[in-house]
Amino acid sequence: ATAGRLAGGDLAARVPGRGVGEIGLLQRSFNTMAATLAHNREELAASRSRIVTAADQARRRIERNLHDGIQQRLVSLALEVRTAQTAVPQERTELGEQLNRLADGLGEAVDDLREISRGIHPAILSRAGLGPALKALARRSPVPVELDLNVPTRLPEPVEVAAYYVVSEALANTAKHARATLATVQAEARDGVLHLEVRDDGAGGATAGGGSGLVGVTDRVEALGGTMTITSPPAQGTTLVVDLPVGGQ
Repeated sequence: ATAGRLAGGDLAARVPGRGVGEIGLLQRSFNTMAATLAHNREELAASRSRIVTAADQARRRIERNLHDGIQQRLVSLALEVRTAQTAVPQERTELGEQLNRLADGLGEAVDDLREISRGIHPAILSRAGLGPALKALARRSPVPVELDLNVPTRLPEPVEVAAYYVVSEALANTAKHARATLATVQAEARDGVLHLEVRDDGAGGATAGGGSGLVGVTDRVEALGGTMTITSPPAQGTTLVVDLPVGGQ
């Protein structure tokens, strides 16, 4: 019975070590094996968490370097071009048009760079927290989004980042595959857990491993000790539920 519990994932399962002879040796070996498995699982979970945290920190550095470096330089160049354009004599219409196209191109490059930076790590998440970041996601979504947010305080950065990408991926899938007319995002931090729920009224039939991009999100959630479930009956919409421990919140 204890072996069955262990095989089912209960790594705290132990047998009484009161046996004698070979039975006692078997009992002690079983308990040692179970303890080793539990320790290895803890080490694996800690390692996954460290990897996720390190990756997020690297993404944040890249975003900051893009924003403070290349993006600001492009904005400055665009302003210089506009200034030069004002100094062009009226009879030099061709030159003025070239400068105008150049300034427009620089502006488009800045917009593209901002979009790339947002995908790497959203600056608003670092500055303002999860609530404003989710509101920004909702505004950009091609599918109308209703928000129900109850996250009054800042959460640990890995939790905020994981929650943001969960919602981002879910809304992206809704826009691409669900043929939905409405999505709803709920987020509530209570009793040490951040509860997320993303629903749509679309076609359903979604799965975490069906090429929807949710595999990486699942890994991120599980690395933080969280859980994620998807309910998606055909023609009945999709509901994604995530619970993330926030440690003392």
